[in-house]
Amino acid sequence: MKKIYDEIHGYITLGDAEIEIVDSPEFQRLRRIKQTSLAYIVYPGATHTRFSHSLGTFYLASKVGEKLYNSGEINAEELQDLKMASLLHDIGQFPFSHAIEGYYLPQGFGNKELREYILEKSEIKDILEKYGFSISRILDIYHGNSLLSSIIDGEVDVDRIDYLMRDSRHTGVQLGKLDLDRLIDTISYTQSGITVEDKGIISLENFYISRLHMYQAVYYHKTILGYELFLRNLYEYMINYCNKDLKDSSNIREMVKEGLFPYWDDEWIISSLYNCLTEDIPLSIIQKIKNFMDRKGPKVVYDEVSYKEEKGYLEDIRNQLEKVGIPSDSIYPFEEKISIIDKNKIKILSKGREKKLKDYSATLLHEIPDFILIRRVYVDYEYAKKAREVLS
Repeated sequence: MKKIYDEIHGYITLGDAEIEIVDSPEFQRLRRIKQTSLAYIVYPGATHTRFSHSLGTFYLASKVGEKLYNSGEINAEELQDLKMASLLHDIGQFPFSHAIEGYYLPQGFGNKELREYILEKSEIKDILEKYGFSISRILDIYHGNSLLSSIIDGEVDVDRIDYLMRDSRHTGVQLGKLDLDRLIDTISYTQSGITVEDKGIISLENFYISRLHMYQAVYYHKTILGYELFLRNLYEYMINYCNKDLKDSSNIREMVKEGLFPYWDDEWIISSLYNCLTEDIPLSIIQKIKNFMDRKGPKVVYDEVSYKEEKGYLEDIRNQLEKVGIPSDSIYPFEEKISIIDKNKIKILSKGREKKLKDYSATLLHEIPDFILIRRVYVDYEYAKKAREVLS
């Protein structure tokens, strides 16, 4: 048994199996992957890692799991599976998280596929089998085939609770403060969603309001998002000119089998960009790399945030910019619909009766938007003035 002190939750206690997992090279790699990718470009304190977040998620899952175990809703084996699945939930994160993952997603290979491959092909598998864990049961949790699934990946899951609290602390954006004990104490998890006691409604409202605001202020901050799009673009150049071995996702799988995967991290990406500067590659790409390092990233020239479905005109905007001579590889369009709340998955327990959210009027949850729709267009900074003149 070992105790690790966490700045958010205090002491986190690990058993023998968890200690071996944490000490493995695959898990130690998470120390070198920033939790919020490139958010430190805007919020200098946001240099915390997936390592600390994974421990925090484990702590919260243990807390929820022990509550369910004490009430007889899960057995001892399920409790251990839940704790292990939460500890490993981010083991397949890419360097700089979604910025680099986006390069491989068109190949059908994201962090969930990578996580599954690591569990089946790396040293992690040997540790799990040594302590009697069933990899198939842990994968069932990840695949949504278990009551435990919604605790790790659901409406109010331990993953989101931890990162809202942790990211708020490290960015300094005071929007992720939650009444953690009340939230956990008043929520019940089901395969179809959550049920919250009416006395916990305010805490649940705070969770969703925090989530909405953190998405706007941090996760989809216009400058941070611009740099993530820029880095993905640079990664593609780097692959094509300096490191063709990583062009296909099959090469990532091969790294897992060969034991090299633990060193494919944020630091590897940055050092590879530095190495590209000394290669015989187009000067325009060298300049882009320098711009990234010097914080001369893309500028947003069109920004639309909506809470309802509306027709977009990003392709028209791109065409306008290309017509005035802005190169296509200096234009970065972005469109994403980000889910905030699924009101069909929330029920309220009031006066001994379970009600659907739509039938419970005494809550702000009705007013929280289901999603945010973000559309933006960025251009490399040297074209920003021209682009804004065209679009004004």
